[in-house]
Amino acid sequence: MLFAFTTGFLQPLLAKKKDLFVELSDGRQLSYAIYGDARGTTMFYFHGGQESRLSASFMHETAAQLGIKIIAPDRPGIGKSSPHPERAFVDWADDVRELADALQVQEFSVFGLSGGAPHVLACAQQIPDRLLRVGIVSGAAPYDYKGTKKGMWLPVKLVHWFASWEKDKQLRRFIQKDYETLRDRPGKRIRQLQKYLPKPDRDLLKAQPELTWCFIEGSLESYRQGIDGVVQEWKLYVSDWDLELAEIQKPIELWYGDKDKMSPHHRAYYYQAKLPAAELHLVENEGHFSLIRNHLESILRTLKA
Repeated sequence: MLFAFTTGFLQPLLAKKKDLFVELSDGRQLSYAIYGDARGTTMFYFHGGQESRLSASFMHETAAQLGIKIIAPDRPGIGKSSPHPERAFVDWADDVRELADALQVQEFSVFGLSGGAPHVLACAQQIPDRLLRVGIVSGAAPYDYKGTKKGMWLPVKLVHWFASWEKDKQLRRFIQKDYETLRDRPGKRIRQLQKYLPKPDRDLLKAQPELTWCFIEGSLESYRQGIDGVVQEWKLYVSDWDLELAEIQKPIELWYGDKDKMSPHHRAYYYQAKLPAAELHLVENEGHFSLIRNHLESILRTLKA
């Protein structure tokens, strides 16, 4: 399904770019999509948790106008990318390096939303010489520092707790219910979002309902292979990230909304204190979804500069 806000002129281009693949050295398949200007400055975008390569589709027109090509890969077990049963966050840097090599891109920028944050950090730690600019938007943070869930919406706290339990039965039940709601009752999910999200997010979805369906489609695609890939990633979020933040010397731009209840802005202060070269953009009256959509042009311009 293509989104209503995409013009008829751009629809064929977007359709052609949604299902691309590269075979990695270990035999796995990595799926990705390309948005924006096919001949523009290359940026890799890492989707949030329970999202997919399709979740970047809303960036297409803005990126095209700015002369930016956005490559949005599915992570292992998500969308159409092969599972990687024993993966850690640091392994993502190898996947990105191989994808960039296959596309003959030597240098590029990376940025990620929410659960894409540790994947951005993995690249900044493992392949800094390949990176031009680095950005994190409304990013997840390590689970084991004091106050990591401060200001967080209760359902998001719950899934963090379930993921931290040694047995994953409750987590799998929670994720399965999420999948079934997206698949069978998307209208219910939309009503939940409109009822419980902070005001900036509600206002955005009310003003641009097509973005809600963009979110639904991108999230549903994350379950294309079932729930295992999503469950695996949640377990990673609450495990040792194996990332040495204090040793990451690459400058990193941080964007957080002060009304975000999924990845509260307190996490921005944590990153600002731990990363040697972090630049914080704390944006007033923005939530988890509204920030990247309302300020996409500014974010892309900064990462292209």
